[in-house]
Amino acid sequence: MKDYLLIIKTEGSVWSDLSPEELQRHMEHGHAYIGELMQSGKLKNANPIDKGSRVVVEEKGVMKDGPFNESKEVVAGYFHITVADMEEAVAIAKANPIFKDIPTRIEVHPMMPVGGN
Repeated sequence: MKDYLLIIKTEGSVWSDLSPEELQRHMEHGHAYIGELMQSGKLKNANPIDKGSRVVVEEKGVMKDGPFNESKEVVAGYFHITVADMEEAVAIAKANPIFKDIPTRIEVHPMMPVGGN
């Protein structure tokens, strides 16, 4: 088994872009999706990302921090999963119900064990 980080990126926000009815339906689908991953033992952690993120950059010895977003795309959340291989991780990403509600991109990153794990 291997750990993967699924990073969810959107250009909108399900919290403000959906009607109350659409948001309720999205929450129900999301809870079912997360419940299945938890029940199967594949989900290690998942959380939405709140607004107000900052980027830290070092340029020529000077540290800067700020919003620095050059696109409308934002990180909306992440899933840390443990599955057999990349194909299974991609299948889990494709099954995320967020695709039905707002324009979304999910990056699937294999995690490297550290410290002899």
